[in-house]
Amino acid sequence: MTFEDYIKNPMGRQNAVFSKREMFHKHYVDILDKILVREGGKLDYVLYNNGDRYLIHFKIPSEVIEKFYYDTVIEFYPKEDLTKNHDSLNNYFVNFYSNDPSFVYTFAHAFIENDIFIKDLVSKMSNEAVKQVAKVKNPKNIVGYVKSIYFAYLIMKNRGLFKKQYFKTYGVNYNKKDLLNRIEHASVKVEKRKEAGELKNKKKKIEATKATNNKESVKNKDSVKSNKGIVQATKVVKNVLTSVTSKRIKNVKRK
Repeated sequence: MTFEDYIKNPMGRQNAVFSKREMFHKHYVDILDKILVREGGKLDYVLYNNGDRYLIHFKIPSEVIEKFYYDTVIEFYPKEDLTKNHDSLNNYFVNFYSNDPSFVYTFAHAFIENDIFIKDLVSKMSNEAVKQVAKVKNPKNIVGYVKSIYFAYLIMKNRGLFKKQYFKTYGVNYNKKDLLNRIEHASVKVEKRKEAGELKNKKKKIEATKATNNKESVKNKDSVKSNKGIVQATKVVKNVLTSVTSKRIKNVKRK
């Protein structure tokens, strides 16, 4: 499939209607917009030229964890000799890789089975994902949307990165060892994401506890102030009563 085919229908059935496509598209566009605002519009990627093949390695920011990035790689290769002469990569076939947990736990094996996984990066995927179907999360072993891959598509579209000229002008010669060195193994990345998530949740709990304690402190202060007001008011009433009683007693004595 081409990258456009994947976006239109990740399952690859050309005649099938993927009814939720527009919903997914809007959802991913909205999320990416927020991420780019958070990142100040900055995105890291490296372009590679490999004969008639082209690769782009993105550091896709996590939606949830700040300053946490997934290695996402797209490989383009011509589906026929005529495609080689095109100025665009739109009609090129694609292979994918990502260490996004969604890809690792759910879709990696399906991508491998459907021959749309980058072969040079199999060593960077978890052994379980390579060898086994995701029986719980994807028992039918279908190809589906992966957020980091969808983001890569949107970024390429928005920044004109489907043009071969960008690769020829700014790309470097492909070196498998260099690419492998730039990519963190999927198992390591997933573990780091888990740890980062736990740390964030712990910080949230601490902040929530602090906020609760601050509210209680404010309530207690307000309660103390309120009680002081009652005490002062009571003293005033007592003083008034004492004064009135005193006057009455004096009047009685005069009689």
